[in-house]
Amino acid sequence: MAFTTRKSLLNKIKHGDEISWEEFYASYRPLILLRAGDLCLTQTEKEELVQIVMLEFFKGSRDFQYDRSKGRFRDYLKTIINNQAFSILRKRKNLEVGLEDREFILVNGLEQAWDDEWQGHLMNMAMEELKNCVEPVTYQAFYLYAIQGRQSKDVAAFLDMSVNSIYVAKNRCLEQLKKIIADVSESD
Repeated sequence: MAFTTRKSLLNKIKHGDEISWEEFYASYRPLILLRAGDLCLTQTEKEELVQIVMLEFFKGSRDFQYDRSKGRFRDYLKTIINNQAFSILRKRKNLEVGLEDREFILVNGLEQAWDDEWQGHLMNMAMEELKNCVEPVTYQAFYLYAIQGRQSKDVAAFLDMSVNSIYVAKNRCLEQLKKIIADVSESD
């Protein structure tokens, strides 16, 4: 799946592009599931949350206008996820604490978790885009050496490349990754 900036992806969704919906779903489902886990939802509730959030976003997509001056997309998405998750929690019987207390605890205790998950989500999207931007062997050299931390000589032997080629692959990929992350962060 090639990375598309959220702004252009949202624009395509607004105009009913089915492939963009599939990309949106594939891209944001894991993030919604992570947030659902943070909020202590059961597996069934997690899947329900994904469906509700996607439906909520789908219903509002025709009128949705992404305007960075009004806030970040991630905050908009987080609000939808939290509101729907709390709706699911309200359905539960015998909550240990009052709902207002639970919402306060969950929201205030998990802001850093959301930020960390969002950054991980962006990095995953950027790595997927990087994979599509460079030769497979270049990506593999970068991944094995820079991401997995394997020895350059071992990676070179495994890929039948010179050690210098491993360093070049790493530097090229890092340069490209910086550009991709800058693009991703800009539309955040």
